[in-house]
Amino acid sequence: MEYEAVIGLETHVQLKTRSKMWCGCPNGFGAPANTNVCPVCLGMPGVLPVANEEALCLTALTGLLLHGTIARHARFDRKNYFYPDAPKNYQITQFDQPSTLNGHVEFEFNDGLARVRITRAHLEEDVGKSFHFDRNSGVDFNRAGVPLLEIVSEPDITSADMAYEYLNALKEILIHGGISDLRHGEGGWCGAT
Repeated sequence: MEYEAVIGLETHVQLKTRSKMWCGCPNGFGAPANTNVCPVCLGMPGVLPVANEEALCLTALTGLLLHGTIARHARFDRKNYFYPDAPKNYQITQFDQPSTLNGHVEFEFNDGLARVRITRAHLEEDVGKSFHFDRNSGVDFNRAGVPLLEIVSEPDITSADMAYEYLNALKEILIHGGISDLRHGEGGWCGAT
């Protein structure tokens, strides 16, 4: 029996902004645990989040770089779920009405030009980082609320080699476009899920 690979990827990328998505806390790596936090990014009752204009602009720019359509109207919703590293127990996301629709990434592959279609690129927010020790666990919420761009491809990828080349091409577009530093060890390139 022979199988044909049919692969679509969902890639998460932290945006290169000075502050988090919904508050003025710094978007930076390497600060002591739980020092880049405030009532907004921790989801305290009564807080009023304000969207990061820089993140909105970078998302629109990503849409243009990926040959996509920038939606005239986008919407943020709460996606409720419990994770120990999500301080609010919900994520604010554009899943239903994203900023960027369609598009594609072209790259050299197998002596030709391959194209992977992009379904959407939408904004959401990152969660904290869990740490596990011998006798206890902890969470650093410095990363919670950092603008996260989710780029979803169509199932146009037919092999692991093609997936590798697609991700490298996407990475080059995002770095040269100033969208993200894509520093994997710092959470900038969360890879495919």
